[in-house]
Amino acid sequence: MANMDRRTEYHPERRPDLVGSEVNSVGGNPDSAFPRPFPTYSIGHPYPRPAILPESDLPHQEKGNAQNSQDRNRNIGIPDKKCNRPLRYLRWNFGSVYRRIFTIAFIANMATLLVLAIRSASGAGSFTYRTAATAVSVNLLVSIAVRNEHVVNSLFIVIGSWPQGAPLGLRRMLAKVYSYGGIHSSCAVAAFFWYISFLADFMVNFHHPGLNTIRTCIIETGFAILLELVIILIFAHPRMRIRHHDGFECTHRFLGWSLIVIFWAQIFLLASAEAEIAKISLGASLVALPSFWIVIAITLLVIYPWTHLRLRDVEAEALSNHCVKLNFKYAKVHYGQVIRITNTPLWETHAFAAIPNARHAESDAEEGRETLSHAGEKGFSVLVSNAGDWTSKTIRNPPSKIYTRGVPQYGVLRVAGLFSPVVIVATGSGIGPCMSLFMEKPWHPVRIVWSAKSPEETYGRAVVNTIYRTDPDAIVIDTEKVGRPDLVNIVYSVWKRGLVLGRHGSLPTPCEAVVVISNQKVTRKVVYGLESRGIPAYGAIFDS
Repeated sequence: MANMDRRTEYHPERRPDLVGSEVNSVGGNPDSAFPRPFPTYSIGHPYPRPAILPESDLPHQEKGNAQNSQDRNRNIGIPDKKCNRPLRYLRWNFGSVYRRIFTIAFIANMATLLVLAIRSASGAGSFTYRTAATAVSVNLLVSIAVRNEHVVNSLFIVIGSWPQGAPLGLRRMLAKVYSYGGIHSSCAVAAFFWYISFLADFMVNFHHPGLNTIRTCIIETGFAILLELVIILIFAHPRMRIRHHDGFECTHRFLGWSLIVIFWAQIFLLASAEAEIAKISLGASLVALPSFWIVIAITLLVIYPWTHLRLRDVEAEALSNHCVKLNFKYAKVHYGQVIRITNTPLWETHAFAAIPNARHAESDAEEGRETLSHAGEKGFSVLVSNAGDWTSKTIRNPPSKIYTRGVPQYGVLRVAGLFSPVVIVATGSGIGPCMSLFMEKPWHPVRIVWSAKSPEETYGRAVVNTIYRTDPDAIVIDTEKVGRPDLVNIVYSVWKRGLVLGRHGSLPTPCEAVVVISNQKVTRKVVYGLESRGIPAYGAIFDS
């Protein structure tokens, strides 16, 4: 990159706040007292300040001991992490909001089970297999319901859509709404232990002459349920889910369906046994079981997304050999939403961020610059970049029809709207979810850091144009030319500078939060690196 011109290029008529000022690559007020570690390198892009940084000026991820890391941080002005390592782990890793929710819900379940068991053993109460069966059903219902698209959307609308005038501390706390998965996993694990107590109590206390066959069937189906629950929980463990994601999807889907079938068989067996004991009809015995009604709700929740399975027309638009844009016209979406698409609905689905079409033709088109297609039309698009077998096949052979399942569902990017200004950090195809915010709310104050391999060649000039139109100070890093940058250092520098919202001479407005959209490894590294330095950062949990 030594042959690149070392100059600053901007258009003052588009940025009145920068008239007569020198522009640096990480933005902010040029009169700010903050240092400027990264000079600007222009590659002749039609937007000002294309911050594709040279290797010599870019903080890189380097291997070395902790002391070397601290020395590098001091050199560029980034502070050391707070606390010592064990305390940091407890606070920002093991003590994440997701794990806190999981722990509270799980302990509440186990404490209830323990209290009921002690009271029953002491004769102060009666704990029966019927109680345990109800607890199993309730936990499974909550676990499944919290994953329902409408429930998730309601959580984001109610909790994640507070006005920006609300106290910043409250908004930062509510922005963790995407950690709702802790409820899903904790209730599922708790259901397993409740089911063990159900089966144990049933085997010990259910003895009635003439019902041995039913008792044997209930015990056999009980052990089958336990086995399937164990398999599901094993594949749902984070490490297993990463290494064997297809196995995770298959066990969750097919074993989950078979569990519901076995639950129904077991409920009818229990109702039949109790009807025989009480000398009542099977129907009367069924409606008296709380589990009967709860499993009806569970069954409907599982079926519901499949009622929205549709084969949709799709227009494929090749952006490069590594990325294709799929255009849909069947619905209107909002920023932060994802849709699930697939060629084989029974086997797998793939979640992609839905990018709303621009509301009207962009000014870029009038000035001869390339823009995203379908502006002003109803619909949305998704960006599919090469990240595996399915995406590679889709890019090589773009479909004209594809299945969608369920309804658009909000994800972590939705919380970006709670903060102004907000720093948006993306790597690779993670820019897709971010584009939904840039398209629907181009006026929302943001700072953008995007690291990708050959961004313009891979995703097209229209995508890069949109980024620089949204944030003329955006930092776009071409990892093909400069390697992988140290995003924590770069984002910290952007965070410190803030965003100039007024005219030249105005003080920069401090950024309120950072939202990271990347793969699991980078998301965790950046979020942890920022949170451990006191910066509120948000990124996906990767729990599904």
